[in-house]
Amino acid sequence: MCKMFIRLCHLAGHRADAVRQRREPGPRSGARRHVTPRVGVLQERWLGMRIYGGMTAEERIASRRRRIIESATELFSSQGYANTSIRALLRHAGLQDRYFTESFSSLDDVMAAIVGDIWEEQLTRCAACITPERTPREQARAMIEVLVSTTTADPRRGRVKFVEALSAGPLTAGVRQQGLRRMSALVEQLLTGSRADREVNTVAMSMAIVGGVGQLLMNWVDGTLHVSSDELVEQGFLLFEAVAGWAPPEP
Repeated sequence: MCKMFIRLCHLAGHRADAVRQRREPGPRSGARRHVTPRVGVLQERWLGMRIYGGMTAEERIASRRRRIIESATELFSSQGYANTSIRALLRHAGLQDRYFTESFSSLDDVMAAIVGDIWEEQLTRCAACITPERTPREQARAMIEVLVSTTTADPRRGRVKFVEALSAGPLTAGVRQQGLRRMSALVEQLLTGSRADREVNTVAMSMAIVGGVGQLLMNWVDGTLHVSSDELVEQGFLLFEAVAGWAPPEP
């Protein structure tokens, strides 16, 4: 329909120019005749008509994308990634089938977007915990508090990240691996300089800490570990101390 409209605009413009040429006197020697760009004017008016409900086309696409993300979070966490179809997802979001491909290529793409958003929030907040005013212990505890709070505040997102994401495809796996590497790099900042033992590989140690704390959170999400949020923070911090080899603080 858009192509047909633009073609009609071109035809209308050509006809208007032809009529104008017949009515206007011929140009004097050395003079230029100005032709009004009617096609551009008509196209601009048509583009202005694309605003519906106070939103532009781009804003409507972003809104539909958010609805898909929210419905996917709900369905993935409640019935599982493997039991969710694209059609069921769109029905839950109240969208027609054609709107899926304007933002995503597959369910794996949707899962990767959700997991990426979770990682980005956690990484941003954990990076803010690393400040000169805090000791390494204080920074570590603050980071674990962020990981626990972002998991327990919305258990749906916790389940999607730690459980259902493992059933997704290569896109989600890539996002997950990138998140683990970036979080390990933050943890390594706390370990570098705090260990005098040169034989210790801080890269491997930081990966072990991130993996261990992640396993605690996964066990809490799937119901294997029945503890409070405060206890989850405490156990995560004790694990951090044990792997890092930090001696317990003096009473």
